Amino acid sequence: MELVWQDSKCIICLEQAKLTEEHVIPASLGGRLTCRFLCASCNSYLGHAIEGNAKSDPTIQLLGSRLASKIPQLAKALMDGQPHISLGPGGESRGRIVNGEFLVQSEKLSDGSLIQPTSVATKSLRRMLEQEKLDPSALTDALQMFQIAPDNIRIRLTENIEAVKWSIHGYRPALDGPLLNPVAPLKMAYEFLALHLNTSIYDSAPCLMATREALRGEPMDLTQLKVERLSAPEAKPIHGLLLESSEPYTMVQIRLMGQLAFRVHFQTLSVGGPRGIYTHDLASDQEFVAQAA
Repeated sequence: MELVWQDSKCIICLEQAKLTEEHVIPASLGGRLTCRFLCASCNSYLGHAIEGNAKSDPTIQLLGSRLASKIPQLAKALMDGQPHISLGPGGESRGRIVNGEFLVQSEKLSDGSLIQPTSVATKSLRRMLEQEKLDPSALTDALQMFQIAPDNIRIRLTENIEAVKWSIHGYRPALDGPLLNPVAPLKMAYEFLALHLNTSIYDSAPCLMATREALRGEPMDLTQLKVERLSAPEAKPIHGLLLESSEPYTMVQIRLMGQLAFRVHFQTLSVGGPRGIYTHDLASDQEFVAQAA
């Protein structure tokens, strides 16, 4: 769903510019609601500096894993590129998911042995065997022995070199990434607020000015703004936005995959008029807009 913005002035830097498509909820988290009210520079800064590691948040990783049966494509996208821990006979190893495949992280252990992905290990073994001064035939035989070796069986390639290809029975998210930058939910709330205020979003009210400064990289003014990180009881395949209240001041609630929630307090701003609710059903990919009671 794309909502039409009638002005050509960026709602953050307030410059007249060609406005670019912006996902209110990050596309990396499956967000679909878009609007064109950011210039290319502000859009790029927010996308890279603020939302770039959104899916690394441990709660988002965990929710993606829990909801994988209901939102398989999004769950796979949330896993891609993220650190995971493999499980298998060789113990736990750290690595990343790349295109749905676990690639172990290359590591040198305290005993001098190496852990590497099989494709990398083959090249490393060739270099090590060449250092052993093997004749070409013996080198080829050793590499072939490694290629055909069964999983989980330690084999001796030379007097000094042993190798084992550990199998992987599964993997789990590492859950040690950074939490979502609180400026990210502030950005979502401000953009949702803009859809209510229209061109009044450009006003010089202290709270709006403080928001624009925070979105440009300045420290957040805690006398004007507050971002609460909350948790709902149940994970659900939905994203949501709600202009929650205007009394005694305006609050916007953001819900990600049902359970991870943020309440953004615009502490000196009061907004009149109808309050909107936006819901994105991630399982059906349907979007809904309604008016709050």
